[in-house]
Amino acid sequence: MAIAATPIPRTSDLLDLLRQIVPPQERAVELYRRLLAINELSGSMNSARNIDGLQRLLAGYFNECLPGDSIRLCIVDGAKYRNVHLSGPEVTFGEPPASLNQGIAGSVLKSKSPMWIPDMHASRRIRKFPGNGERSYARSIMVLPVSAMKRVVGCLEMLSSYPNRFDEIEYHLGSLVAAHLSSALDNILTRQELANANARLRDHDLRLTQLNEKLQQLAHTDEATGLFNKRRLFERLDMEIARAKRYGEILSCLMIDIDDFKQINDIYGHQAGDQILKQIGALLRRSLRITDFIARYGGEEFTILLPRTNSAGAYRVAENLRSTFMSHDFALPTATIHLTISIGVACCSTFNHLNAQQIIFLADSALYRAKRSGKNQACFADETEGKTESQDFVKSMSQV
Repeated sequence: MAIAATPIPRTSDLLDLLRQIVPPQERAVELYRRLLAINELSGSMNSARNIDGLQRLLAGYFNECLPGDSIRLCIVDGAKYRNVHLSGPEVTFGEPPASLNQGIAGSVLKSKSPMWIPDMHASRRIRKFPGNGERSYARSIMVLPVSAMKRVVGCLEMLSSYPNRFDEIEYHLGSLVAAHLSSALDNILTRQELANANARLRDHDLRLTQLNEKLQQLAHTDEATGLFNKRRLFERLDMEIARAKRYGEILSCLMIDIDDFKQINDIYGHQAGDQILKQIGALLRRSLRITDFIARYGGEEFTILLPRTNSAGAYRVAENLRSTFMSHDFALPTATIHLTISIGVACCSTFNHLNAQQIIFLADSALYRAKRSGKNQACFADETEGKTESQDFVKSMSQV
């Protein structure tokens, strides 16, 4: 509640006070002018985009309506408050933030109640508020709390060197300004909170998207080689079959097996075998087109899909890979080794009776024929070859 030399009657309001004013005509005109100014200030403050804009609007209003009086906006900052000069003579220059336990403004910020003292020299209550030495020149003071986001965020401090400068009319007018300021601040802080929440939500969505992409990558990537895994292979093969059917294209599939890879594990250990598998993955990526798809099928077997590639093109790719592996030095900490590969090739031009598993079966059958024929070679499978066997293979896979 306001602290006054003479308490305000409960029934008094702005109209009652206006009727008591003498001479009424001049004061009524002045009051009307002030109310118009407050109304204009309210509209401008509601359109302000930030707190700096509010401060400029308040400074303009107080410089016009309360010239000569010292008006400051005290803003809560943690356990302290800082002062922003709005109009009139500044009390001090470069004033540091003050504690909430200091001064009349600090008391108002803590109690959340306004304080109005018509004549400070005649009031004994002023002695209860330490830290007011810099305001000893003031005779009349009015401090009104300002709220936003359901909490007190500051106060308007009005000081005058004249006693009874802030009377009941000024108290009501000041309360109107503080109320409009609270509403404008609430709008600004709400917008800022919403903007911050949206920014946090965007950051969260971005991190979630990146995490999902990483999880998808891990779900489709072979850890040892960095190539795609078997699961991703069948997904891609279904897509390539569908496209080949739609556009009448040819699709070739290579199954590759590293000859005698078990000896590397037996001689050098499984850790060395993992190092070689990683080097194999890198060599395959360097040796193929960007449109070709490479996956680790399992163990030392790899699968390559060659879209829009006929048998002649598939043969050239197979032979290029075979010669590349033969001439490549695979490095281990204690040795350099050479490898050969066996390749099975399935070249498909019609897909009426072929699905992804059947194409893999054809290429795998050709691979084992290459292994049985002496390794280090490529063998072809006709797409009609083993049709019955491939269907039996698919049937057996579905029963597992």
